[in-house]
Amino acid sequence: MSGAEYFTSKDGYIYLTASYAEFYIPQEFFKLNSKFAEDCGETVKAIGLFDVGIFENGKLKEMKIFNIPTWIELYAYDNEVRNVMLPKTDVEVPCRILPFHKGAKVMSSTVIEDSSNAEAYLNLICGGKVPNSVPYGKSAQLWRKNQQMNGVHLGVPAVIEELILSVSYRAKNNPSIKFAKDIGRNDSQATEYDYSMASIRQICQYASTFSAMWFEDFDSMAISSLNRGRMKKPEAESPLEKIIKM
Repeated sequence: MSGAEYFTSKDGYIYLTASYAEFYIPQEFFKLNSKFAEDCGETVKAIGLFDVGIFENGKLKEMKIFNIPTWIELYAYDNEVRNVMLPKTDVEVPCRILPFHKGAKVMSSTVIEDSSNAEAYLNLICGGKVPNSVPYGKSAQLWRKNQQMNGVHLGVPAVIEELILSVSYRAKNNPSIKFAKDIGRNDSQATEYDYSMASIRQICQYASTFSAMWFEDFDSMAISSLNRGRMKKPEAESPLEKIIKM
């Protein structure tokens, strides 16, 4: 995991070696329609992609990503909900905060291998919920790591997975543009964190008026298409649109 110097493994468990740490799990993960985290009382189950604050002498030293991209079970000695300014975000994010003191047992050092964990991670991507503190260049690597940890292969070439990621990551200041295109420009000033993720539902909205009109949520798609026309944004022509025009 990133920041492994702050943790140690002993007798089948992971323990904290830093003076103090806080785990910030977005409240959005706990929503019923998301199901990326679950409060089980004495433990909290979550997909292990969230920010961790490391403290020394009562002050925040640094923020790191806890990158175990599969379901894990954390010991919840205490927890509270408050807004936190997470790395690479512009606004405070409501988070469930799990505090750990030095020597505290954090979780088991092993995780359960289960194909449902791969399905949950796929839903995380399709829902556009991968944390903004994950650099764009590591998104494919983390997805493959999830599959390896759970003994799963999706049965498609890696290029298909990369295609899904490329359309899910959008330019932060202009979501109608794929982030890969934005950061790939010769004159680009973008960093690997200057993106916003789009859910599968939103991708049609950003692509073109034609794509939006064929999607299920007609109301929001009609509004986005009208706004695109008023602002004279460029349109991406879909293959189906070309066939109909013929």
